[in-house]
Amino acid sequence: MNYLLWDIDGTLMLTNFAGVAAMKETVRQLFGVSDFSFTYGMSGRTDKYITRRAIEMVKGSCSQADIDSFIACYASLLPASLAAKHGHLLPHVKMCLEWAAQSPDCCCLLLTGNCEAAAHSKVAHFGLEKYFDFTLSAFGDLSEQRSDLSRLLWQKIQKADPSARPDDLLIIGDTPHDAECAAAIGVRCLLVRNGSIYKEEDLTKCHPWKLIEELPSRPEECQALFVR
Repeated sequence: MNYLLWDIDGTLMLTNFAGVAAMKETVRQLFGVSDFSFTYGMSGRTDKYITRRAIEMVKGSCSQADIDSFIACYASLLPASLAAKHGHLLPHVKMCLEWAAQSPDCCCLLLTGNCEAAAHSKVAHFGLEKYFDFTLSAFGDLSEQRSDLSRLLWQKIQKADPSARPDDLLIIGDTPHDAECAAAIGVRCLLVRNGSIYKEEDLTKCHPWKLIEELPSRPEECQALFVR
């Protein structure tokens, strides 16, 4: 089985910062701060990391209960923010996922910094939810570190499929953090440039298995790229 482990933001879609807007509204509702600014990098980070940093900036400390409350509020606000921001899928995403769904030797999972509720909202908003096995996926409310997510996902796969090997996994993303996830478990990483905020040289420094401009546009290209 070929396991395709997909990042969401910048890889599958651009949401026009719907998540950022929903998080800012969460800060306003929970802490009364209407002009909050995220002064640290968010791309490729987990929601748990982003949340802790934001809460510490506002109140100086952060508990797990604070994180849980923040993520719950954020998740409730995100669907409306997605609708208001009018984001879009990146080129050829749906074709690639449809090809994988019709391929008996492929399984699509999510390996994302989004918390599980946010991941559901984003892929559902763009009609992609049916393509992913959420039970084997890993989400950004499990750890602050992206590499922890890849380790947890690999453990899930090994339990479900004892015959799985690292060569069967391909992480597909758009940031150096995706490459770090791959390196943490010794699997291949495919980085896609067209939705990334990073320069080509920054992505090249991560030594991905492959760096491409955009996802394949034809099924035969998917077969050549995604299947070992």
